[in-house]
Amino acid sequence: MPTIKMSGSNTMAPIGAAWAEAYPHASIVTSGGGSGIGIKQLTDGTIDICNSSRPLKPTEIEAIQAKHGKEVKEYHVGYDALAVFVHPENPLNEISIEQLTQIYGEGGGITNWDQIAPGGLTGRIEVLGRESTSGTYEYFQEAICGKDDQGRHKSYRQGISAMSSSQAIIDTLATTKSALGYDGMAFKTDKVKWLKLSTKTGEPAVEPGINDARSGTYPLARKLFIYTVGEPEPHVRQFIDWVLSPEGQKGVADTGAVTVH
Repeated sequence: MPTIKMSGSNTMAPIGAAWAEAYPHASIVTSGGGSGIGIKQLTDGTIDICNSSRPLKPTEIEAIQAKHGKEVKEYHVGYDALAVFVHPENPLNEISIEQLTQIYGEGGGITNWDQIAPGGLTGRIEVLGRESTSGTYEYFQEAICGKDDQGRHKSYRQGISAMSSSQAIIDTLATTKSALGYDGMAFKTDKVKWLKLSTKTGEPAVEPGINDARSGTYPLARKLFIYTVGEPEPHVRQFIDWVLSPEGQKGVADTGAVTVH
């Protein structure tokens, strides 16, 4: 039985594990570490498939093509909605992209809970984020932090606590009433609460969900990808075809993400 090595996005790690368990025609060796780690391993030629919760950057594509002399192949395998999570006892029920920009973005002015919802929690917001190798980290930065006058993406503000994994985000939120963090909606448990999200403060807010993620109605919906270097070997191509089939897409749905169709 052939072996397929797959690595990358922590958001997609549960999906990869579900695929590995269900796929009958090859041994799937899968790991997380972050989209950036998977992209580096794909560039180095140590894996067959990279899982990524963001599109590859032009510089990354160029580096792969320069090293291997082959085009990068992209496959859209699902959708995810990034949810904004708080402790279950936090009375806040919704938040806006505008407010998140002021919480997470460089130069933002929101540091305390009563600046968002007077009469609720008081005190400083403990702001949680992901590590810089995470595709979720990069996607959230681009979606939330905004751009400067030259059109460049702004940085995160100082003082954000970098969590090493999706589970670390959830575990910290479950025990820290003053915390606020973000991660894929698939990581929702009864130990945390997600917030409805609007683009602007005062507009109707949308809860993360399958239909809203797929249609783009939810403001932080994104695509999930797998990548190969050039046309994959036949046994890898067979696996990718299976991933895009109803049986493979079941692994996407069963782990809380959203199928392509």
